Amino acid sequence: MLTTPCNRDQLCGRSKYRLYLWGRAKQVFKNIDRIVFAAVIVCSSLNAQDAKNATPNLSGYWQLQFDSRNVPRAKLTPQAASANQEELTKRDMFEVRWCHAFGVPYLMGTSPLQIAQNRTGREIAVVFSTRNPGRHIYLDRQHPNSETFDATSNGHSIGKWEGDTLIVDTIGFGEEGLTAIPGGGRRTKDAHLVECFKLIAGGSQLSVDSTWTDPNTFTQPHTYEFRYHRLPKGFEMPNVDCDPADEARGKFLLNPPGTQVP
Repeated sequence: MLTTPCNRDQLCGRSKYRLYLWGRAKQVFKNIDRIVFAAVIVCSSLNAQDAKNATPNLSGYWQLQFDSRNVPRAKLTPQAASANQEELTKRDMFEVRWCHAFGVPYLMGTSPLQIAQNRTGREIAVVFSTRNPGRHIYLDRQHPNSETFDATSNGHSIGKWEGDTLIVDTIGFGEEGLTAIPGGGRRTKDAHLVECFKLIAGGSQLSVDSTWTDPNTFTQPHTYEFRYHRLPKGFEMPNVDCDPADEARGKFLLNPPGTQVP
């Protein structure tokens, strides 16, 4: 094919057009790369923010070990310090004999226990192996009116997250159950408990700081700490029953030691 000036102009025009298209395409690809890169940055930032804002998951089975309790002696009021310990012990045995709801703080010192965190973030339940009602920690409400609320041995608990720590506030305690508080003193209707739940040791342990205040019992706030250890997946919760109709059990608990014939 002969190349005439006209043909050369046409070829040059086509080449320039192709170069123009290729230049535009490269610019589009660069813009797409910038958009994708920006999207990755934004998504990464959002994911990091979500991870930062995500509440820890306390769900699982937890167990206290022999070295899991750090409990100092409580500073008691004269009234609490002078309480008749023999009568209080008899009362405790009566509560156990008739399988009454033992309540807090006794149940938090039993193990294993299960924590079930609601997916909606509105409630956390604590379930015990002992035959007792579980605890319900509400994250979407306030305490009820004390004049209309029926006091219980577990009290009424509400919670909120402060960073990676769950703060649980409990009032509304009744006088039923086992009322002894670790370190000294007894739970009364005026008791106020604040607990701080926090995962430690990479999530393998759960620290629970408990602080009690009660003008009837303590001269200053009384704080102690329990550290629970996470049990492996597949663990099955035992069920410890309590039979108030068992006469032999009742005699064993209420009569002096060594006086029962098997």
